[in-house]
Amino acid sequence: MHNLQSKRRLEQDGRRLRSLTSQNIIVDAMIILVQRGILEPTAQQVADEAGIGIRTVFRQVQDKENLFSKMDEKVRADLQEILDRAAHPQGNLKERIEGLIELEAEIFEKNLQFLRATLANKWKYNTLQKNYERNQRNIKSFLYTWIPELNNLSESKQVLLTSVNTAGYWIELRENLKLSVTGAKKLKINVFQDVLL
Repeated sequence: MHNLQSKRRLEQDGRRLRSLTSQNIIVDAMIILVQRGILEPTAQQVADEAGIGIRTVFRQVQDKENLFSKMDEKVRADLQEILDRAAHPQGNLKERIEGLIELEAEIFEKNLQFLRATLANKWKYNTLQKNYERNQRNIKSFLYTWIPELNNLSESKQVLLTSVNTAGYWIELRENLKLSVTGAKKLKINVFQDVLL
């Protein structure tokens, strides 16, 4: 009896391990596809990229919210070093404006396709909506940590600079206005300096 229970437990553990492995392979494939600009990969695209059967993808993708959550964990882990630098602003106001915008440009550029995918799909997936809201809070927190002088501005100027500092605004500058990274950074720096200096 004990051997039978142990055997069943091992079989269940093996299935669970295979499921986790498949899920990680699927998440990695989704990340690659999104980085290529495919904002919502199909099950077939994921299966082809992962080199696994479409049935395996369908079994795992039934919980797309969980897959998006796992993607977010991996992307955030990759960004941790950049985020750690964000906690230590230095210099005068002009230097901090430039430093913040450089830092955020690095983050936005590294994650441009993920930002696009989130903006395109957040209305469909609760996980993406929550991630987007969390990321916007973090960006605003960076802004006020790096530039506490914002607290002395009128509400309308604070809203203006907070809006200019969002991921959505970066996408607007880069994709719709076709600015280079350097051009987008320069424009943002000029807006901040016009308001603050």
